[in-house]
Amino acid sequence: MKREVAASARKGALVVVGVSAALALVLAVPLARASEGVTSTTSALSSTPVTRDSSTTTTTSTTTTSSTTPPVSSLIAAGPSRSECLTPNFADTGLASLQTAVTKFDTVTGSTVTCLSVYLGSAKGWADWENPWVIDPSTGYVPWVAEAPQSRQLVLAVQLIPTNLENVKNPINWERSCASGKFNAYARNLGSNLVAAGLANSVIRLGSEMNGVWESDFIGTTKVEQKLWAKCFANEVVSLRQVSGEHFLIDWNVNACTGVYPYANYYPGNSYVDIIGIDVYDVACRTPFTKVSFSKLASEQLGINDLQAFAAAKHKPMSLPEWGLATVPAGDDPSYINGIGTKVEQGDFSFQTYFDGGGGPNSKSLGLSSGTPLSDAAYKKWFGNGA
Repeated sequence: MKREVAASARKGALVVVGVSAALALVLAVPLARASEGVTSTTSALSSTPVTRDSSTTTTTSTTTTSSTTPPVSSLIAAGPSRSECLTPNFADTGLASLQTAVTKFDTVTGSTVTCLSVYLGSAKGWADWENPWVIDPSTGYVPWVAEAPQSRQLVLAVQLIPTNLENVKNPINWERSCASGKFNAYARNLGSNLVAAGLANSVIRLGSEMNGVWESDFIGTTKVEQKLWAKCFANEVVSLRQVSGEHFLIDWNVNACTGVYPYANYYPGNSYVDIIGIDVYDVACRTPFTKVSFSKLASEQLGINDLQAFAAAKHKPMSLPEWGLATVPAGDDPSYINGIGTKVEQGDFSFQTYFDGGGGPNSKSLGLSSGTPLSDAAYKKWFGNGA
């Protein structure tokens, strides 16, 4: 199911609603998986990356067993910063409403959110893509960051193309154009506009959930398409990094157990990636109406364990840009919270983002009014300020 993101481009009128594709599995028959199983490694890309300084380059450690919690003033790093982010349950606009949603979550969980996840996939054309709605101060996100720029930042989901170029069944035409550099100027303009808005420290989930057919920039089903997609990604990263004053971190972010496409087919190379992320919910891919243990969920094909092994092989930290609870099949599911908490504490994780139920009737917000007292307690144990 395609993530539903409703984001009005009109200034002063914004409603943001997101649903992870993983939750769609409990509402519809899972998408048919492709039959190919190519496992070749990614070839070198011709784009020349801009060298990152040591504060934003990739980490060389694969995992860590340290449970030391970084200070809340720290920004997300390309290493085990373990920052706590939130997709807020926020259906209004403006700083006051946004802060209310964040404060409510912090109160319930005993935590301190320092980063917010935002979806920019509603851009219909390049003009909207270069000038995303989030930079409008009236939406609340820019002033929220500006209140504490040394400790607050945004995690931006940005598709490689606007929706008017979408062609899920045959993406090769736009992929060829992008791979040849025709979209580079748009990416530079996007980066410049983010920096000018005070969002130079943003994490960019470029092409997030690219292995899902619900995304406008779906990688395609063939190896040729996927290699072109990777080249497109690399070109846009190079362009973003050419912007003066930027300190972006680039998150290469797949959706759990989606398709059977080898990661190597569409991984652009370490020079273009700071963090490797995966979106996961407590819904089994093969048996979405049956509650299963966290260990079984994590060990599904192309699930958390598989991506963790891939990230370790690439010497990259991980992220959980979207994770959360579903109403069906588990509801109040503290075992899932505990599983995620253990993963984050013991692994090389840059950040984790709880999706707080703003996406529809099947995603669950934390809080006693949502009927999740056990999950609330488990989240507080792992991610609260006293953890």
